[in-house]
Amino acid sequence: MKVKWCNDDAHQDLFHGYLTYCRYFALFLIATIHHTTLAADEYYFPSLLNTPIEENTLTIYGAADYQAIYPVIRSFQQRMPNISVFYKEFSTRELDDTVRSSNDWPDLLLSPAMDLQIKLVNDGLTYAFSSDQTKQLPEWANWRDEVFAFTYEPVAIAVNKAILDDDPTPKNRTDLLNLIRKKSTSFYNKIGLLDIETVGLGYLTWAHDSQQSRTYGRLLEVFGAHNAQLYPNSTSMLGALANQDIYIAYNVLGSYASDWATRFPEIEVIFPSDYTSVILRSALIPKYSKHIELARQFIDFILSDEGQKIIENDSSLIPIKPDASSNSTINKLRLSTQSPLIPITFGFPIILLTDQAKRNILLKEWENAMMFNK
Repeated sequence: MKVKWCNDDAHQDLFHGYLTYCRYFALFLIATIHHTTLAADEYYFPSLLNTPIEENTLTIYGAADYQAIYPVIRSFQQRMPNISVFYKEFSTRELDDTVRSSNDWPDLLLSPAMDLQIKLVNDGLTYAFSSDQTKQLPEWANWRDEVFAFTYEPVAIAVNKAILDDDPTPKNRTDLLNLIRKKSTSFYNKIGLLDIETVGLGYLTWAHDSQQSRTYGRLLEVFGAHNAQLYPNSTSMLGALANQDIYIAYNVLGSYASDWATRFPEIEVIFPSDYTSVILRSALIPKYSKHIELARQFIDFILSDEGQKIIENDSSLIPIKPDASSNSTINKLRLSTQSPLIPITFGFPIILLTDQAKRNILLKEWENAMMFNK
């Protein structure tokens, strides 16, 4: 098992070469953590006092890119310098499958797959608690005091402007369909999607599309006919977009897409005017967490004004509190009465999306459309 040991020097230059400051070690302290995934990145953050003690090690399993979560972890450690943190990065469905099949549970789960998080709550696999910070969350961001939203992330469409030529940037899904049909040959093999069969976030956003969009059937048909390429996460899809391996990245996390667009000006991010889904990245404490108090303190930190500012200023994520965000585009949309933002319901209604019969129908439609990708 390879674990990246992250020293504090990495914090000084996070976005410009953090990997050069991480060395690979076989870390015996956590060698007993078993997992069933094929691959996952693992990071160990020793305490700032250099006194790693197993009892003071918070284990976090998450579906957030290391670059995005690193500043939050390090800031938490600056507040609690005697705490070490082990962070293991998964895809959303890998994360859920691992927790459900493991006998060695993490202390904390962070995931944007709202349906899978809510199902863990509904299945009685989470720990409830209340604090001053959790009480400050709006009702739609706290489900039964067991799962807590800490980011607010619109789901976007990203386009490589090289394909546009003199055509305007699509503003909504109808515009997107018209552009694909106009330049049909150019888009063959050049549309990127999250694989809904294996990616929890991909399934969640696609299921929401099926409920919201009058263009759902046409999108499915066009994506399948153009041999859409399937990706395991937003980051890999955005990398392909920047390289012009694809020209459209559909249903990517808007926070990640906006971050990529600042570094690659050929990428344009679209929050569709017909509707823009919003996912809430959430935190929960598994029922069998070994360090419940540490997990509670971490959740309180990421919900605090300080933690929310760290998320806004030092990560690519968008904080749940609008007053903590300087993202003018998102804030204007949140405040507008004509906003296209439609948050995916955080609570019991989302469990319907996890119903196996509903899932089977969506997956069958998907498989029929994407059969040429097999």
